[in-house]
Amino acid sequence: MQDKNIYGILKNKKLDINLNKNNYIDNKDIFIALDGRYNEKDYIKKIKDLYIKYGEKFIYKIDDFFSLYLYDKKKNILIISRDRMGSKTVYYYMNNNCICFSNDIMSLMDNYKIKREINKECLNMYFSYHFIDAPETIFKNVYKLNHGDYLIYKNNILEINNYWSEIDSFNNNSKKLIKNKKEIKEELNRLLEKSIKDFLSTNDNIGIYMSSGIDSSLVTALSTKYSNKKIKTFSIGFHNEIANEAVKAKAIANYIGTDHTELYIEDNQVKDIIKKIPKYYTEPFGDPSAFPTIVLNELARENGIKTVITGDGADQLFCGSNVYDKLKELQLARRIFNPFNLNINFKNKKLKHIFRHIDKGYESQSDVEMNSKILNNLFIDNNGKKRFDQESKIKTNNWQERRMILDIGTFMADRVSIKMGIATKKNNIEMKTPFFCKDFIEYTFRIPHNLKYHNRIKKYILKDILYDIVPESYFSSKKKGFGIPLREWITTYLYEDIKNMSKKDFIEKQNIFNYDELLKIINNVDERNKVVFLWDYYMFQLWYKEYI
Repeated sequence: MQDKNIYGILKNKKLDINLNKNNYIDNKDIFIALDGRYNEKDYIKKIKDLYIKYGEKFIYKIDDFFSLYLYDKKKNILIISRDRMGSKTVYYYMNNNCICFSNDIMSLMDNYKIKREINKECLNMYFSYHFIDAPETIFKNVYKLNHGDYLIYKNNILEINNYWSEIDSFNNNSKKLIKNKKEIKEELNRLLEKSIKDFLSTNDNIGIYMSSGIDSSLVTALSTKYSNKKIKTFSIGFHNEIANEAVKAKAIANYIGTDHTELYIEDNQVKDIIKKIPKYYTEPFGDPSAFPTIVLNELARENGIKTVITGDGADQLFCGSNVYDKLKELQLARRIFNPFNLNINFKNKKLKHIFRHIDKGYESQSDVEMNSKILNNLFIDNNGKKRFDQESKIKTNNWQERRMILDIGTFMADRVSIKMGIATKKNNIEMKTPFFCKDFIEYTFRIPHNLKYHNRIKKYILKDILYDIVPESYFSSKKKGFGIPLREWITTYLYEDIKNMSKKDFIEKQNIFNYDELLKIINNVDERNKVVFLWDYYMFQLWYKEYI
């Protein structure tokens, strides 16, 4: 794997930056570097022209998947931006009239000798959602630039400005389209096809990661339609029927007509692959799908893939996740039962607990309350917040819509995008995501919600588009996603490792977890929420061992 890390420091009007060759230009006036578009100097020259014409507002004119570093030598202005959907990371640290920055947190820490002090206030968020949301990071005084933000440093003053926000965009596009379903379907299809054709025209050696689901199948079918050569698709499989999607994915790939490659994970490979996760993700990262993501990207690299087109993002744009079903039920239950007057005869204890511990500013995050008890006494010190505060800014009373918009700016930006963005970068692969394109996202905000979630059918209109190309019968059974047999692994292969990294002397020295509470969880591993927690815990401790 090639190291694509960028890191630099601006101090006393002098920029010192480490770069890969081929992804930057430098002259006496302006320095520009990109993380995410490799070997495309013509594109960087276009950005330079935009900057000369529009100044710092040039960033509004760019719609792509990269982080950008620009230094105006004459004006002594540094501008760093993160793309709208957060596919690339940007970390920064400011001290003594200088700013240090990098696209990798450990490169930042190591190259500028920043103290590795754990930010314990982000732990509750990590163990609730499996990632650390920007601007927080795992280390104190080190920050992650939010998606759609740009940092500008001039006159020894640092400012963070926002050039795109999913909440503002949704609120501004909240007036729904007065069009029939056929017209909306045609426009969605046109926007998807336009993005895919653009990707195909500028990139060679393209691959697609296929599950057996709607999103990757639709992207694959449209890519095959417009590619002048056979699209390469990749899937992984497990010798576990509950988690294995490889058989269905292969059948769909054969129907569409791709050059399909599948790889089955053997039991003796599991631990070695898991140990790669903290080497890829240099902040604690608990998303279990990081495992197949790493395998798929390494498989694609071995097969000569330079660009991958993904189906990420459709769940959040078209109400596709199971959590949205739960929120529909919870909102209906709340209308029926007044949460502030629940009497002793109200029998559903789970709903009773949720309704008594949630307020209007956090209603679409009600699912967090279902598993909150496990974290209540787990941490020794202040463990920070476990809900996202921005929900109250979203102008809709529909809990599903509120959570979708919230997920776009949190789950999608700092979990889904980062998961794939880091894995592709590590393998020198460029990532393209048609569902992440600005015009497509903003068009979905104007679609009536009943075309996304209709009579309990998730991704209603997206399925309509796909079923015109691939028969519905291929998608009749429940999708498993790029999942892993998590329960089996936690309770068998990994259980002894988890116990070994939880010995009392180590936990007390680490001074993060309450040992007695942790032991209760480990000893009751069979409960579902404890399995998920122990995976997050295992990932955290592997990260801790690697870097602390």
